[in-house]
Amino acid sequence: LRHAPDKDCLTVLDFVGQAHPKYRMDRKFSALLRTQRRRIDQEIERDFPNLPPGCSIQLERVARERILQNIRLSLGNLNNFIPEAIRTFESETGLTLSFANFVETTALSPLEILRNKTWSEWKASAYSRPPVSDPDLDDVRKALRRICLRTDSTRLDQLSRLSKLSDNEDASVYEFSETDSAAIHYTLWGKKGVDCEVRTYAESFAKWRRNPASNSDLIEIAQWRKRVHPYPTKPLIFSGNVSLNLHAAYGLYEIKAAFSLANIDRSGPAGTGVIHIENRLTYIHLVTFRKEEKDFAPTTRYKDYLISRSKLHWESQAGATQNSKAGQNYIHFQERGYTVLFFARMEKRTEGETSPFIFIGPAARLLSYEGNRPISMVWELTHPAPAALFEAARVG
Repeated sequence: LRHAPDKDCLTVLDFVGQAHPKYRMDRKFSALLRTQRRRIDQEIERDFPNLPPGCSIQLERVARERILQNIRLSLGNLNNFIPEAIRTFESETGLTLSFANFVETTALSPLEILRNKTWSEWKASAYSRPPVSDPDLDDVRKALRRICLRTDSTRLDQLSRLSKLSDNEDASVYEFSETDSAAIHYTLWGKKGVDCEVRTYAESFAKWRRNPASNSDLIEIAQWRKRVHPYPTKPLIFSGNVSLNLHAAYGLYEIKAAFSLANIDRSGPAGTGVIHIENRLTYIHLVTFRKEEKDFAPTTRYKDYLISRSKLHWESQAGATQNSKAGQNYIHFQERGYTVLFFARMEKRTEGETSPFIFIGPAARLLSYEGNRPISMVWELTHPAPAALFEAARVG
């Protein structure tokens, strides 16, 4: 309605009364916001920063207090709400109980569900079964939350296949490549081999498979993630047989693994937003659009934003000048044979988890540049960014 011809605005009045304590007010607000956001109570406290541009929600003081009280009560009672919802799910909905169906029906955030317990732990609690006895439960909880935020369908399939292996099968039957093995390892464990007491990928995968309940959870979470993803993706292949899915979400270690910078023994170079792979003539840029003061020093709070779906304003590292080696590589990237890649995310964290980066693809052209320390550049992207990402990331 707000886009109708000759319509300046649309105003909706919603009167908040004394609602039943079990009434799910959070669902109303969740429906208006993008999928990757803060917790609903934090969205309300910060005046809904993730609404579509041109939209606003204004809450009268008493209504705001009542809504926050209702939502915090719901979120605070998950230990009661989730088991009860699981027990009654099939009889009330007529659907088979699965992670995907549960998330879509209850409108709970997957990360909220998995914050302190795995899906199997919740089901054990709901049905008074013995506690889940997976030996690596603490690390597994972190892994399942990470996987909730990943959207590369190829990687999700690989993780599912690994988790479906029977006890007498070896992961080598799938012949994962070296880079895929590294990416799978870091998706599962989030750290190099020595820090999780494994020396090889075979040991890493065998360690994962000794957690049967969590293997089952991973399969269900991957099925949900493939069914519900923020942006359509498609495969792109770069020199050196590097394969990434355009508009899919990747963690930092997984990006480095794709370019053979991270493996079982080392987690790759530490970076401040730019990784220069000189032997591949490639620059990897890791962009965070919303930079909070507590997360970024003044020297790294660069002005990065989408001007349009195909134009990105990006600032170089603080010390770069137009005459520096890096500056010249950017200005003459086409003549020098460089590939300039961009990965972007809205914020550093999503509901307490480290946000992955959306691969928005290679640069097609450098449209303009000015200044030094940093250099302000406007890049044309080869592939338009997803409309939803542009709406969230643009300035103005």
